[in-house]
Amino acid sequence: MRNGQRRYKGPLQYFHNYEHDVEGRTHCTGPDSNPYEIEHVHGMHKISHQYAVGHGRGGKRQWWHFPKRLEEGYDMSSGVRVAETPSKSAKLRR
Repeated sequence: MRNGQRRYKGPLQYFHNYEHDVEGRTHCTGPDSNPYEIEHVHGMHKISHQYAVGHGRGGKRQWWHFPKRLEEGYDMSSGVRVAETPSKSAKLRR
């Protein structure tokens, strides 16, 4: 997939590192100000934090809220865009 073909249809596209792997198999880890981890669990993507910032075209930041729990983290497919940065305590909530 070329950069010009990348589509942002949901939260997963904002958290996969297409710049280093054109097939999108590499997960982002988040900036120092909002670190997170992404793992595969039962064929699903689990993110470690309830709120996390992903990036879109040109590195534009996009905050997401993940309301659905998945084991010790959150189901990335439940991600909902949030327009504003959540409070510091919410950002770091696990």
